[in-house]
Amino acid sequence: MILHHLQNSRSQRVLWLLEELELSYELKLYDATQARQTNLKFPTLDIPHDTQTIRLTESSAIVEYLCQLCQKLIIPHKHTQYWNFCFYSHYSDASLMPNLALKQVFQHIKQQTPLLVRFVSLAFQSAFNHAYLNPELHRQLKEIDIHLSTHAYFAGDVFSYADILMWFQLYAASYATPQFTQY
Repeated sequence: MILHHLQNSRSQRVLWLLEELELSYELKLYDATQARQTNLKFPTLDIPHDTQTIRLTESSAIVEYLCQLCQKLIIPHKHTQYWNFCFYSHYSDASLMPNLALKQVFQHIKQQTPLLVRFVSLAFQSAFNHAYLNPELHRQLKEIDIHLSTHAYFAGDVFSYADILMWFQLYAASYATPQFTQY
């Protein structure tokens, strides 16, 4: 297996998982400049299969494939905490990450706006953060905090790939949300 890994990105979750599962793999590192020069999406996992190589992208798909392959870090349908496992393994990329990505996009727009008109992008960013992003991130982080106050892991009492998938988003939220320490 070959993991094409963009440094300081969500693909860190796949790297962590490969180590947790004790799978052997080759690591190909890319920095931001190299990433722009390739057609790859990060992470990408090249999987030898019979006489061909299957190329799998999307963190959640890669994580699910690897855990199904090894039959580790998954919660069976009949387990009482399956619903938490199912919810948080999808919530990480489908609900939480888009808001964190918007925070990053607005920060980038602000930095790239010429100084003479930067007040426009600052005003837009401030209004959007105040009206939508900050309250929504607060709501999401509060829900996570409430869940983790009564559960050791996202899937309840069992460490699963939902925890690995949620890790990067919580790490990103610690930078994107000034009040993160209250959760």
